[in-house]
Amino acid sequence: MATTESFLVPDVPDLDPNTFGHDSGAVALTDPTHDLDGDGVLDTQTFDAGDAVVIASDVDADGDADRLTLIHEDGDYASWEFHRDADGVVHWEQTDGGTLGNG
Repeated sequence: MATTESFLVPDVPDLDPNTFGHDSGAVALTDPTHDLDGDGVLDTQTFDAGDAVVIASDVDADGDADRLTLIHEDGDYASWEFHRDADGVVHWEQTDGGTLGNG
């Protein structure tokens, strides 16, 4: 029997893949659905954001994404890692990028 919980849509972070970059702020993950490291804790969420698929992981369980990979429909991708400096300044560092497939 279907219940109302069966139709709940996960909360998707507000993120624009076309403007995401070094100065983008923290990305809160409220509904992780995957356990990528196998420790029994859900740490990763995948979602559509405009013309891209986003894979976001919160590896330190603080509620914010620590790693993001954005894959655009044309095959371009970029992977990013979140950093918070000792003075509290936050920034993202691109760790990989390119084009998937034959593009």
